[in-house]
Parts: sequence; structure tokens; C-alpha cells
Amino acid sequence: MYEFDKIEEITESLKQYVNTNYEIIKLEATERTSVIGSSFVSGLIVGLTAFLFVFTLSIGMGFYLSALLGDSYSGFVIIAAFYFALAIVILIVRKRFIETPLRDKIIRKILEKKDI
Repeated sequence: MYEFDKIEEITESLKQYVNTNYEIIKLEATERTSVIGSSFVSGLIVGLTAFLFVFTLSIGMGFYLSALLGDSYSGFVIIAAFYFALAIVILIVRKRFIETPLRDKIIRKILEKKDI
């Protein structure tokens, strides 16, 4: 009977150990997800703010160049051509300067260990 009690005690300890490890893994996954999610949202807010700044600046530059050139559309055509050229450059270098660093940053965030 003594051995049966020991086996039952060991089994119960093992169940508690497995449940505790499961809870730890769940908490770590939740923490990493929340860190990545908050980084994404804050990046989205900064990106949206930068977009609005550049958008407003572009409209202002379009009006300024149009006034400088003497018609109502040339400035906007020049600004559009600039953004088209910028889009071509970004399309060409996107893997090296955008996709790879972004992927590496996401992987580092996921695998980041916290010192306790």
C-alpha cells in the first residue's frame, strides 16, 4: 500500500508540474503577443502621423511649385513624379532594406528573453 501511495503522489506531482509548465508557456506566449501587438500599434500610429505630415507637406509643395511655375497643375505633376520615382526605388530595394530587417526584428521580438 505504501508504494501505491508513493506512485499516486508522484503522479499528482507530475500533473501539477505539467499544468504549471503549460500555464508558464501560455503566459509567455501572451506576453510576447502583447509586446508584438503593442509595437505594431505604436508603429501604426507613428506611420499614420508621418503619412499625414508628408501628405500635407506634399499638397503645400504642389501649390507652391504650381504658383512658382505659373499654372495650377505643374507643381502637382512634379510631386507625383517624385513619388512615382520613390515608389520605383522602394520596389527595387524592398527586400534588402524593408522585408529582411522587418522580418529579423519580428523574429528577435518573438525570441527575446527577459531577465527576471
